[in-house]
Amino acid sequence: MILLSRGVLNWDDKALKFGLGIFETLLIKNKQVYFLEDHISRILASSEKLDIGKSFAKQAVHDLKQTCSDLKEDQIIRLTLCDSGYSIESRELTYTLDNYKNGFSLEIYPYKRGENPMLRYKTTSYIENHIARENAKNSGFDDAVFLDYKSNILETSIANIIFRKKDTFFINGENAFMLSGIALKNIRGILGFELGYKLSEEMVNIEEIEAFDEAFICNSAMNMMPVKSIGNISYNINTDLAITVNDLLEVHSRYELSHDDVIEFVRAHYLSDEDIKYIFITGSSKRLGYSKQRDVDVFVFDNDTKEQNRSLVRHLGYDWDINIFSLELADKMIHENIKFLVKAITESTLIYGDEEDFENLKKVISIS
Repeated sequence: MILLSRGVLNWDDKALKFGLGIFETLLIKNKQVYFLEDHISRILASSEKLDIGKSFAKQAVHDLKQTCSDLKEDQIIRLTLCDSGYSIESRELTYTLDNYKNGFSLEIYPYKRGENPMLRYKTTSYIENHIARENAKNSGFDDAVFLDYKSNILETSIANIIFRKKDTFFINGENAFMLSGIALKNIRGILGFELGYKLSEEMVNIEEIEAFDEAFICNSAMNMMPVKSIGNISYNINTDLAITVNDLLEVHSRYELSHDDVIEFVRAHYLSDEDIKYIFITGSSKRLGYSKQRDVDVFVFDNDTKEQNRSLVRHLGYDWDINIFSLELADKMIHENIKFLVKAITESTLIYGDEEDFENLKKVISIS
């Protein structure tokens, strides 16, 4: 790993003593940063939820954006965030075309996992993953598969796992006790909405794996990788599908919307800067990732709009649903418990405006 940027790190930090750190791994390929906004959204949400590195989070994200904008070579970038600072490192992208042609072999890790919600976060508490993978590699495999206590397949030590039976792909849902990756989210969208496959969130038991035609693993470094075997069970290696999906991932990462894109569009087409008090996105738009409709639900509060102003616009390949209210009108609708607005605010992500004031608005709604 090559260190690119670092804040002040401390040997007394809980990340070193207890594994209380969080990190993101990003791919830069063909001068394109894959799904940067998704990674930023996840690490900020994890920082807030787990109370890790909150005082450094914004600066770390700022430095990450700057670092990525300066890099041109294919590589993997890692941002690590903890209570005493952060680091941004790079390493070589080592996956080759031969990997996708030959597929990965997976070993079953012998110790099962329980219902631990912390497994849904990308933390530096990674010792089990590291040992499982090293043991698998020492035994001649590429990675290890984790099972839950019911012997359902969860994920590998470094990737999510997908199974295919005929025209249906089996992908664990977000309720599974595992990290639901950013690559997985976008691959799910491509398989289901762009390539027209059926999707199932039914979990796959280890006793059932022989019934499937193909298997794949995916993460933000390798994207979608064929699996040639799990234990002594072999699968068809569908390199062509993996390459097709990976090419589409590159295309979609080029058109990923950022919060700045939303703010710029609202400013340019609807209001002057002085009028805007809050801009927030809600519902599935909160992560601005791949969706069937590729829609963006935006709410704007200003000082002047006396009646709800709603606009439906096609822009940058997305369908924008923009709702504009004055603060006075919004306050009236909140007190009248107009459900769609109350729901929009409580489930929203603020992208412009005073964060403290907006959080107070959410608290008022929750109390009422």
